[in-house]
Amino acid sequence: MADKQVTVAVPEDRVPEFYIWFAAFLESEPGAPPPFGGRGRRGPRGSRRHQEAQPWSTDDADEAAWLYRKLAPPARELFDLLADRPGGRIGGEQVAMQLGLDKGAHGVAGILAWPGRYSRHLGRVMPIATEGRADGGTDYYMDPETATLFTAARDHPGRERPGREHPGREHPGREHPGREHPGREHRRRTP
Repeated sequence: MADKQVTVAVPEDRVPEFYIWFAAFLESEPGAPPPFGGRGRRGPRGSRRHQEAQPWSTDDADEAAWLYRKLAPPARELFDLLADRPGGRIGGEQVAMQLGLDKGAHGVAGILAWPGRYSRHLGRVMPIATEGRADGGTDYYMDPETATLFTAARDHPGRERPGREHPGREHPGREHPGREHPGREHRRRTP
């Protein structure tokens, strides 16, 4: 089925939260209850409940390296920008200018969808935090401990243990059996 473009108004200070929710929606199976609805999901391997996301810790070096390697270039630039300024708040418009994003602060929020999805998959909170400002804008930041993890992931990409495509996966190298991308069914082209 083809994708349908949908436009919705979201309060500016909740845009990052919306993208995180939307990533959970895309990951869910058709007909499943709304993401974070409190009920478990039923998938091909039976009922699954999302665990409560945990904060990043110094024990998460492998997970941070895996997530960092999965990031698209704009997301990687955002992680690098914030990790290089641990705890420093940067306004969405300023981030957009530094990253060269045409859509301004909304473009920054859009970059967070996949990192949010990957983080949730790892049972971790989003590494990038947001804080609403009095002027209606949003500040982005990474706490110092998390910044240290992602700086190490950037500077030492080989930290992940050999033979493990994905931390915590039962089937190394088979991240999403039968799927090209998480949340999107594999479509084969016929000649």
